[in-house]
Amino acid sequence: MASIRKRGNSYLLVVSMGYTPDGQRRNPQQKTVKPPTGLTPKQTEKWLQEQAMLFEMSCKKLNPDIDRSITLEKYTEIWLQTIAPDKLAKSTLVREKQDIERFKPYLGSYKLVDLRPEHVRSLYTKLRKQKNKANGKPLSEATVEGVHSCLCGILSDAMEGGYLNHNPAWRTYKYAGQKKEKKIADDETVKKLIQALESVSILYETYFKLIIATGMRRGECCALKWEDINYAERSIHVCRNAVKTTGDEIIVKAPKTKAGNRYVYFSAEMESLLREYEAFCAAETERYDRRKRPSFLNCCGTIENTGQTGFFGFTGDSSQIVVMQLPVAEKLFQE
Repeated sequence: MASIRKRGNSYLLVVSMGYTPDGQRRNPQQKTVKPPTGLTPKQTEKWLQEQAMLFEMSCKKLNPDIDRSITLEKYTEIWLQTIAPDKLAKSTLVREKQDIERFKPYLGSYKLVDLRPEHVRSLYTKLRKQKNKANGKPLSEATVEGVHSCLCGILSDAMEGGYLNHNPAWRTYKYAGQKKEKKIADDETVKKLIQALESVSILYETYFKLIIATGMRRGECCALKWEDINYAERSIHVCRNAVKTTGDEIIVKAPKTKAGNRYVYFSAEMESLLREYEAFCAAETERYDRRKRPSFLNCCGTIENTGQTGFFGFTGDSSQIVVMQLPVAEKLFQE
């Protein structure tokens, strides 16, 4: 719907007109409105919502170059080429493409303007009966929910582009069955895990203890640089995330939200382990061709000039991020 911006005693309504067929953003439409006097704040809000909706509908009708015969499959192709790359992270785009392949056989031939909520509900029913090619079991409810999220987002962009006046996928999804309760390790389990870690490689011990102690996500921990650690304040600056998509290289990117860019703190015991691990890394660097200090977590790579593959694959520059790919935790990055 049109955005509403307060300007003194009046309000500015702004409607995005989406993109042209060749991917260029159209100029937005604007209109200034002033609510009638005597309305309560709640009545004013309702009046503004109605005005915004009416203005958006009138603007969409003015759009001259919209192809009303376009199918969902064709629009999805346009969306993948012109909208998705600038809107979504690379890892998210990989998942969206998978979801598109799931709904396309059922809905792809429909014209956007002919899509109805019952078509979308029927899609979810059929997906729940579909077998997972990997294990032969029915698709999980999380997969069906992901398809809904993807489809709903694409159709919302179609609305913004003027292809639709409403989103036929809105409120069509209802979770089927009971949601599984997330299993959270109790104190005894955590204690046993910590004890077990003390008998393995310092790399494993540092990684898992750091996650337990700080609550960092796996990708955040794997994207750390040594410069992110402040021993004086016993803090770590979490400011990037590492993601690995199936069959693709590791991607390092900024956090999705401002809240993701934060500081976490660690204990004196954790500081001792971090310093021990840093000394271990320095010794390993010295051992392999006197390279510069490696990134914080860097393992299972090919050690240059030796052709060997080991826990640490030092690539030199400490500003370079090389992500952890542990042999025993190969699926750390997989959803």
